[in-house]
Amino acid sequence: MLLTMILAAILIGRGPALRSGQSATPGNYTGKLTSFLLANSFREADKLAAQLLADPALAPTDMALCGLAVLKAGRIAEAEAIFSKALARSPAEPDAHLGLGRIASVRNDLNASISHLRQAVRSVSFYEEALRRLWRSAWDRGRVDELLDIAKLAEERFGRESKSLPSFFTNGLVQVKGLDGKWLFQMEGRFERIRVPLVASASNPGIRMISLALNGKGEYLFHLDSALAGFMTLSPLLAEELGLTSSGSSTSTGVGTAAIGTRFAMLGSVKLGPVTFRNVPVMVSDIQTLRGLKEGLVGTAFLKRFNATIDVEAGIMDFLPLERPDLLEDGIDRRVVAVEIPLFIFDQTVVEASMAGAPPALYILDSAAATNLVDAAFFEEYIRPKIDPARIVQGGIRGAGGPQAVRRVDGLPIALGTLVFEKQQVHEFRMGPLNEIPGRYAAGLLGNPLLWPYRVHMDFKAGRLILEKYPGSTKAPDRAIGRTSAPVQ
Repeated sequence: MLLTMILAAILIGRGPALRSGQSATPGNYTGKLTSFLLANSFREADKLAAQLLADPALAPTDMALCGLAVLKAGRIAEAEAIFSKALARSPAEPDAHLGLGRIASVRNDLNASISHLRQAVRSVSFYEEALRRLWRSAWDRGRVDELLDIAKLAEERFGRESKSLPSFFTNGLVQVKGLDGKWLFQMEGRFERIRVPLVASASNPGIRMISLALNGKGEYLFHLDSALAGFMTLSPLLAEELGLTSSGSSTSTGVGTAAIGTRFAMLGSVKLGPVTFRNVPVMVSDIQTLRGLKEGLVGTAFLKRFNATIDVEAGIMDFLPLERPDLLEDGIDRRVVAVEIPLFIFDQTVVEASMAGAPPALYILDSAAATNLVDAAFFEEYIRPKIDPARIVQGGIRGAGGPQAVRRVDGLPIALGTLVFEKQQVHEFRMGPLNEIPGRYAAGLLGNPLLWPYRVHMDFKAGRLILEKYPGSTKAPDRAIGRTSAPVQ
């Protein structure tokens, strides 16, 4: 079962590709590169940027544009170097600040992200993305007065183009109405470790849930969904029981054939052990997998406020203070660490992986997914030519938007760093909608069959995913190659 759901509007479009053998010069092709990026044609943009970056005299403005293409293709360290070089030559270059603002949010550094993104609003072509990312980072930080200030900035900037505010602004403004001077997600309570039971879903043993107390009215089960960008999603039945008032609506997209109706509401409190979050915006979504249940999902915006250890064998999850990574480290047995790799936050949790010998690429890491997905175009280019066509069979997946028929391949290897998972089931899936919303290219999605054979440590402070072998365990379908750790970018 896949619960993946991301909330946003989708921009659809594709730009022209260069013909084989054509040369790229800044005068001829930076306009095309801009078109590719605005159309979310990530792979085409990356190929064109590689040609432009070969010019040693490339102007800082064009260099920053190429950096955005590299970043959206998933090469974070390389993009960061390009942006830094552009700013060294032109310190106010807005597209370079856009890139560095996005990288800061990927690393869970909201202060740096907001600082850069404010300078990116001057971008001629990407002001809308800059404002959307600025709003999202400020939303996660939670100061309502800051959000109101950004909304005024956005209204002025969109007004220059004779455009009205996009719905992500207007819906958000309705949610924060009357909260001037307050904070969203205001976190209260002191702790060094919060240990909570993990509950297995009755319908799917791979799904893990935790219990949270809402509005002082009782405790409810929430699926751990690291592919959900937001803080929390409630089922309509749960929202009805809590008496929540709707404050706007939209549609969501995710895995499955149907669009997902979504409303917005505000919780007064969300309690996890000794910690209470106050003024919590939530989504109320008609997810097929939650229909008839008083349950919900907690996403990356919730998880990234802690460091965490998930131990499915012991049936417990530990939440640790973000500013105390030493406490997380104290709970890791380094003698049995299987792999340590960078953990990124492109709204959802994201890791770099290699599937079936294909080039390394970014993949959404989805703790609520029982299988793996690969982008159809990526599959056609890198994986299908290497396998027997008879292995490709018809299959199906069931996600937040309902069931969907897809092609399936069994028995493919997937490598996370130096750790190789053998005999994995993979479904071919068009990742376009899931990629266009966060504005980056992910070659697929990796589910919990890669996580639950291990104790899973998520270090959201340093950006690390650490998988630790269970003592005496023989069930982990893996083999190690070379080193057992990877540097964090």
